[in-house]
Amino acid sequence: MKNIAALVPQINIVNTVDNQKQQQQKELVAEVVNKLFSQLRAACPAMFHTLNHNDENAIKRQWIIGFIENGINPAMINAGMRIARQQNNPFMPSVGQFIGWCEKGLAEQYRLPTAENLTKAVIEFGKYKGFDDFCNYDYGSAANYWLINDLHRLMLDENLGKEKLLIRAERMISEMAKKIMTGWVIPTPNKALPKTVQGKPLSRERQLSKLYEIKQKFGFGHVMSS
Repeated sequence: MKNIAALVPQINIVNTVDNQKQQQQKELVAEVVNKLFSQLRAACPAMFHTLNHNDENAIKRQWIIGFIENGINPAMINAGMRIARQQNNPFMPSVGQFIGWCEKGLAEQYRLPTAENLTKAVIEFGKYKGFDDFCNYDYGSAANYWLINDLHRLMLDENLGKEKLLIRAERMISEMAKKIMTGWVIPTPNKALPKTVQGKPLSRERQLSKLYEIKQKFGFGHVMSS
């Protein structure tokens, strides 16, 4: 059988300086993909019953390219396989879907929130802004502190609607998970606030009014109680 790495066209890989390094990385990813497909045969048996040899090689080429372009490594693949084994669908996922599982599985491994939960938390967080006891807000974790504050700023700065907010939440969670995987340590939050705040704080009535406007805008309905 011809090495699948030899069937993949030359790819320009970021942070490599010559063709030899590109070829070495391509061969390494090809080896990982071959092993992964052996696992997927057991997890998704229906897909391989309809594949001939040429079809399988063509799919492998796309997976190798996708893994290289998205920086998918063995640790992320293991996380993705945990998600794959939870699926009821016996058919093989697309490379894009599996990469999404890799990112989701890695986030779960590091106890990061889902994009849906992070989005809801950001909206909930908004109703505490401006109150005297704001520094006592319970984020739940150091990771949540940074994710919620960063995403809340983006929501306001870019006037994000619900769909775009979810997309940015997914991206933020994935980026944080990949940083943790490389050894990055989440900084300890410093939630202390200055004793004096410039400007007059909004009244509670005004805060509740603004919260209602945010709920209506993002379509959260009765997700939060006031």
